[in-house]
Order: sequence, then C-alpha cells, then structure tokens
Amino acid sequence: MENTVLRPEIALDQFLPIFVESTLVLIFGVGYAALITLSKMGFFSKKWMPLGYLFWALQTYCLYDFSILIQSDPFTTKVLMVTMVAYLFIPHLYFYLIEEADKRYDSDENEIQQQQ
Repeated sequence: MENTVLRPEIALDQFLPIFVESTLVLIFGVGYAALITLSKMGFFSKKWMPLGYLFWALQTYCLYDFSILIQSDPFTTKVLMVTMVAYLFIPHLYFYLIEEADKRYDSDENEIQQQQ
C-alpha cells in the first residue's frame, strides 16, 4: 500500500488572487533587495532604506496571505515566516562582512607599505 498525501484542491476562483499574491511577493522582494543594496552601496540616499523595509513588510504579509490561500499547514507557514526574518537580516550581514574585510585588508596593506 502506497502512502499518499491528500491536499485540498485549490478552487478555480482562487487562481487570480493566488497569482497576484505570489507576484507581489516577488515584486516586493526585489524592491527590498534593490533599495537596501543600492542604499548601502551609496547609489541612493540612506533615506530610501525605510521604503525598503516597507517593501519587506509588504512582502512578508503577501507571503503569509499566499500561504493561507494555498492552504499550507501551520508548520510550513511558520518556516516561511522564519525565512522572511532571515531575509531581513541577510543583506545587512553581507555588507557588514564586506566592510569588515575591507578594514582588515586595508590595514594589512598599509602595514606592508609602511615596512617598505
């Protein structure tokens, strides 16, 4: 006997809301990543960062609503929300590590130049 997983079918009248929600997750995610990255790199003013955080909040809400629309189980929804919290901090961690590496290797280069 094979084990099968029975999932409720997604109603046809829910296709458009599911499609819109998943598209908004992608759009807001790209907007968040772009605004935070461009602000950290200096292409945009730091004043744009709150708009990036708004995009993250909207993306998180849309992902939660999307998981409800496709009838995800509670564990999957919790995993998605934990992933979104990680997505909030990963760009900051990335730029922090780059800045620290630049400081470390710039100081090493200065020491080498002073010794010569």
